[in-house]
Amino acid sequence: MIKLENYFLYISSQFELKIECLTIQDSSRFFIVGPSGSGKTTLMKSLAGLHNNYQGTLQINGKTISARGLSALYEYNIMFLTQDLGLWPHMSASEHISFVLSKGVSLQSDAAEYWLDIVGLKNKQNVKPHELSGGEQKRLALARVLSAKPKYLFLDEPFANIDPVLACELMKQIDREYKKQNFALIEVTHYYLGIDDEKTTILVVIDGKIVQQGNWQKISQHPNNEWTKKWVKLATRNL
Repeated sequence: MIKLENYFLYISSQFELKIECLTIQDSSRFFIVGPSGSGKTTLMKSLAGLHNNYQGTLQINGKTISARGLSALYEYNIMFLTQDLGLWPHMSASEHISFVLSKGVSLQSDAAEYWLDIVGLKNKQNVKPHELSGGEQKRLALARVLSAKPKYLFLDEPFANIDPVLACELMKQIDREYKKQNFALIEVTHYYLGIDDEKTTILVVIDGKIVQQGNWQKISQHPNNEWTKKWVKLATRNL
């Protein structure tokens, strides 16, 4: 479980994040939506323990922590997939997976072949990131985070810049692994797979605050602000 309580993060005179209370239960699914610049990514990074100098409480697995950057990710089995992917240029596709599976020791593994096969890169095992297309790099990044079998998986619009057909395929793969592995899934994405599941929680973030929270039925039937009304109309077309 991840919990923010009375959480305040000052970014600049133009933006602050204020969260009274937010709990991410194990195996839950959250969609974070809101206008550009509203604080979606800042909220995700706060939940993952990537921000320092905040006020209030951040708890992960019942333990109150101070943000320690990437060390928090490894310690609490958090994986964070963003648009920039963070692939390692000196490692082959297979080494990317083996490195994660072996917790930092670069070893070859049959499991690496399994995860690359899942995302359609079985024949690219010895290829390095710069030799892959943009879509293939996305596939590799996805295979890496899924192979880690995370407890919490954060997606910050990782497939925003690829063709929608491939993006939907990758989101379906994430959905299958979410149901199989039972990790908590926290998403900022333009793809709506799973958003209408009654167990999925939608967070509407505007100006650094959560202005509405609930499942699709609640949000779509009773949007409490103008932006959410417009978003509901757009989302409905994709369901």
